[in-house]
Amino acid sequence: MIEFNGWAIIRESFREEDDNNELLNSIVKQIEQKILVELDYGNEIYSLKCLNGTYHLSIMVNHNHRTEHVIDFFKWIAEISKGSYGILYVQDDEDTERGNENAFKVWRMKKGKVTELNDTYLSPLNPEIEE
Repeated sequence: MIEFNGWAIIRESFREEDDNNELLNSIVKQIEQKILVELDYGNEIYSLKCLNGTYHLSIMVNHNHRTEHVIDFFKWIAEISKGSYGILYVQDDEDTERGNENAFKVWRMKKGKVTELNDTYLSPLNPEIEE
């Protein structure tokens, strides 16, 4: 089983002086289109909402087997919207080659880059969450 839980704030720039509403609107439309057309899988929820002028993306995914398209989507967002930031928690019990079957991995998005990090809050899955 693989599970993804995450969020991102969608911004076109990480510098206030580089803010551009036209660019932000274009980015939001691209993300909405990708969700609608390319990410129409079962067992997945993507929600992009504007709250108080800020775009919030929520991601919830649960599959029986490993899939990479969610991480690829997260990386793509970082590429097209350098000011976006967020966290994607991943628990993959099939990640045995890297020894992560009992751990969460954290994918951090900031300043146009996505980095995989070790989790310190929920790992190891057993005994922190399960016994």
